[in-house]
Amino acid sequence: MRAFAALLALATLPALAADSQDKVYEDMAVDLLQRYVQVDTTNPPGNELKAAQFYKAVLDKEGIPSEVDEFAPGRANILATLKGNGSARPLVLANHMDVVPAEPARWSVAPFAGVLKDGVLYGRGAVDMKSEGILHLVAFIRLKRENVPLARDVMFLGTADEENDFLGAIRALSPEGFGKQLRSAEYLITEGGENRLDATGKPLYFGVQAAQKGAYWLTLKASGRTGHGSRPIADSALNRLIRALERIRLWKTDLRVLPSVAKFCRDQVPQLRPPQSEWYQDIAKAIQDPAVAAKVYDDESISALLRNTVSITVVHAGTATNVIPGSVEAQLDVRLLPGQDPQAFLAQVRKVVDDPTVEVAPPPHFYQASESNIDTPLFKTIESVVRRHFPGIPVTTKMSTGATESALYRPLGIVAYGFTPLLMTQEEDASQHSDDERVRVATVRQASSIFFEVVAETARKP
Repeated sequence: MRAFAALLALATLPALAADSQDKVYEDMAVDLLQRYVQVDTTNPPGNELKAAQFYKAVLDKEGIPSEVDEFAPGRANILATLKGNGSARPLVLANHMDVVPAEPARWSVAPFAGVLKDGVLYGRGAVDMKSEGILHLVAFIRLKRENVPLARDVMFLGTADEENDFLGAIRALSPEGFGKQLRSAEYLITEGGENRLDATGKPLYFGVQAAQKGAYWLTLKASGRTGHGSRPIADSALNRLIRALERIRLWKTDLRVLPSVAKFCRDQVPQLRPPQSEWYQDIAKAIQDPAVAAKVYDDESISALLRNTVSITVVHAGTATNVIPGSVEAQLDVRLLPGQDPQAFLAQVRKVVDDPTVEVAPPPHFYQASESNIDTPLFKTIESVVRRHFPGIPVTTKMSTGATESALYRPLGIVAYGFTPLLMTQEEDASQHSDDERVRVATVRQASSIFFEVVAETARKP
């Protein structure tokens, strides 16, 4: 009996040691994230140099060299590299350091205080995407500390201005930035995907973002006579713009099913109830029924994955209540599916507006919707690691309705995935870009180990 007990104790030592090691890095992830969200990088103006300096201080302490590229006052990128033996092309861990503005009066806590309350960390960027930046950083540090043998270089990249114009990523890919190193990469992991919990806390799926829509932001402009507010002008610039916007609001764009979205729907079937479970088995066939198509169109959980979307987001009109404005403007957040022709869509919008006096102007730059192959060793590694931690939970392909920096890397032949193994409820996920943005500490801890395993296994493989 004593011999058996001794053997049992020896058998459990490696697991205990691994658990102990995991806890060290889980604690590190929580501590660093709490400190990182306290770095205000609201864009505009960005001030990402402060975040780059935060990262650099941590990397310096670990003995890892890094380069900060301040390409404009207060705007900066950072790159650090762990060298491999060169038998495989590099892996880039890319995160953006800027965050969108927050309205403190609408929050229950100060947006940049890093408040930790009831197991939840609050702060602008807690979801988008300072949490993933810290997962990258901790995995990077762990590779170094544990002397993981690397077949490929692993790069840690922090960029500026993702939330506005991608200026940081554009600079990073340029010869003046880190272009020579980054363009040699085989894989890049950044934000995106989605890992959903149901209301009971049960994981439904892990989503890898292998495709994303293209942001095609349009501007509507109208001009006309000015006048006194007490004397209405029927065809005033603002009245014409309002009529145009109402036509846009009522427009129903066509439903289309991409292969990756069809897979995403099929992977959800075991978690759903009829009639959705029946529809999702073959969503392309289901939406041939007009009644089903109407219900799917109005379902916010899936609709944006199946069509080009148009949201009226900004209107500029007038300066005084008693003055009829002579020029007005509205902005439309348009997201196009992969394979869509932006010029053809622009022609559709102009037809819907149906008013030649209302100008519809395209954006100065357009990044095409993009997609990466999922038949890769990296995707298979993500699947195997997730299934080790969550047996039976599907790893699926969740197309992003928003834009990420993957749009810049995929055209270069780099396989780019959005993978952030943070399990969230729909409400928690929706807090990004919203009030009381937050992430549970428990999922940060769990995600730290999952992400490291994916990076380490990928980095070892030639």
